[in-house]
Amino acid sequence: MKIIVSALLIFLQLAALAQNNSITNAELKALVGNWAGTAVNTVLTGGPNQVTLQTTLEVIDFKDSLQLNFIYTEPGGKQFSETNYLYVYNNSSKLSFDSAQFDIAEIRRRGVRLTVYAEREGYENYKSVDFQDILLIGPGILNITKGIRRGDAVDFAIRKRISLTKK
Repeated sequence: MKIIVSALLIFLQLAALAQNNSITNAELKALVGNWAGTAVNTVLTGGPNQVTLQTTLEVIDFKDSLQLNFIYTEPGGKQFSETNYLYVYNNSSKLSFDSAQFDIAEIRRRGVRLTVYAEREGYENYKSVDFQDILLIGPGILNITKGIRRGDAVDFAIRKRISLTKK
């Protein structure tokens, strides 16, 4: 009897762990609403290396995806907008975001925080590169880090970091 109970407990722990490594669109519905914060862009041209933009985000719930409407305000007051859609495919292996399809490389959960690592291959200036988006979602916080890895580099270089809090 002890063996059966022990086996059942191990099975339940493994089942809980397996569920922990997936994400659904329903979990992302917590992002719906208005957000505000900053975006830090790394610029590779002349002038300052990093530019900080005041950022607002409106997340709208479409039944099958989320629409993310960003408004960025430059230090001089000029504004520009960007619209993206966020969707996780049913088996949690693919993420559609930022007008591209990413492979979900890893999902981490720490308490109430959820971190999604998404990667894809692509090209920039006719050279092969890897892109990475990291979404860190917590109660009232959303951080998005966009990275790029060129050539034989081991790590991703950060191109944009967005830090937002829910209004």
